[in-house]
Amino acid sequence: MARAGIDGKQITDNSVTGDDIDESTLVLPFFIHCKYTATSSNNKVWIRPKDNGSNTSPGVNNKFVVPSNGKLKYVLIRSTHTPGSTEIGFHKSSDGTENLNSTATETQTVDLSTDDTVVKATFSNSATFTAHDIIGLSVNPTNNHGNVNLTIVFELEPF
Repeated sequence: MARAGIDGKQITDNSVTGDDIDESTLVLPFFIHCKYTATSSNNKVWIRPKDNGSNTSPGVNNKFVVPSNGKLKYVLIRSTHTPGSTEIGFHKSSDGTENLNSTATETQTVDLSTDDTVVKATFSNSATFTAHDIIGLSVNPTNNHGNVNLTIVFELEPF
């Protein structure tokens, strides 16, 4: 049977069957929320996934082990200050490496010159990772960070 796309109506009226689903094309959205405060510094920091705070160099608190292959889709970032032009770096390393690579796999620059406003940093299809990689993010603003909230959105492939 040829498989067609599944829409929201099929899900709500229970007309989806096992024959309608091609498991090789399923994608699981996954997100992490982080927050940190750096009101008197504009130094690059490494955020702590699913935790509060940041560090000035990557270490045990700044990495997340991914359960499957996938990619970073985007990061939502908001600050109580005006950090200005801000680089958000996506970092990863594989087995056998203690910490995240300090060179970003990909960096996106956003303008955070308006306080208390959410900005979206969209990553390309190059921001991928493999099951069991460690991944993390750095934030490098022009001005002081402020009180920062981030939501990181990934797409994970089926296990």
